[in-house]
Amino acid sequence: MNGSKSSNGARSKARQKAIEQGKLVESINALSPTDFIQRFDIASATLEANAKLSYQSGRDLRVDLLFAQAMKKEHKNVLDACFRLIEQSSAGNYKASEIKWSPTSKRKEMVLPDLRYLVIRENLSIASDSSDDSHTENPDVWGFVSFMVTYEDGFEVVYVYEIHLAPKLRGQGIGKVLMQMVEEIGEKARVNKCMLTVFKANDTALKWYARAGYVVDDFSPGPRILRNGTVKQPSYLIMSKLLKGSAEDGVLDKKSMHTDPAKLSSVQDASNGTKNKSGMNGWLLDIL
Repeated sequence: MNGSKSSNGARSKARQKAIEQGKLVESINALSPTDFIQRFDIASATLEANAKLSYQSGRDLRVDLLFAQAMKKEHKNVLDACFRLIEQSSAGNYKASEIKWSPTSKRKEMVLPDLRYLVIRENLSIASDSSDDSHTENPDVWGFVSFMVTYEDGFEVVYVYEIHLAPKLRGQGIGKVLMQMVEEIGEKARVNKCMLTVFKANDTALKWYARAGYVVDDFSPGPRILRNGTVKQPSYLIMSKLLKGSAEDGVLDKKSMHTDPAKLSSVQDASNGTKNKSGMNGWLLDIL
């Protein structure tokens, strides 16, 4: 309907051509789960992360890499558990913003083809080989981060869509472990920066990201002046962090980002007015 088959076919042909030309983003997103794990040494990364998570939380935790499409088909209980974490921690901020909360839209976003998930569960929740995970897999998700290697205003980036932790895991440095895993994937992929979106109302997260080296990106939307002269401030910021090697190699000009973390103390004036062309890629809330 509405020409979707034609447009999807055109996108598939364009994607295949980009892969054949060796374009970074398309080539990475075309990797199978096995090839992705090997390309980015996920086995070693999760082994190290598991040790940190278990030590810091006092629980036997593990991190699993899951592809969004596989979650939709084979790990629906886990996907539902991730959605509940988002709803519990973020629905209020959505409702108070111009975005508004839409469970249907959020669920659609969660299964975008190129999204990857790092999901925290207890070791007892290891899945079996059965495709019916309703009886073989404990869907109790303690936290997760979802991310995508993509383009943002012409730059190759790794974009974090969501990061959420159950209340019992917050304040233990576990959000930092997840973010470091994503940043390391971005560095190995040799993309320019790691980006994320955060509600201005989430002061705790804003300060946490600033300490982690994130700054307000030049593509973060600024205020809009309505016809009646009213100044409308966006409810969110786009933040980013240069990844190792990108600045030194001259890939990205530091002028493309605000570098003064003090701006975060007055987030209503933090944006410089440049509109983000690709829209809002995700929300990062309640990770501490």
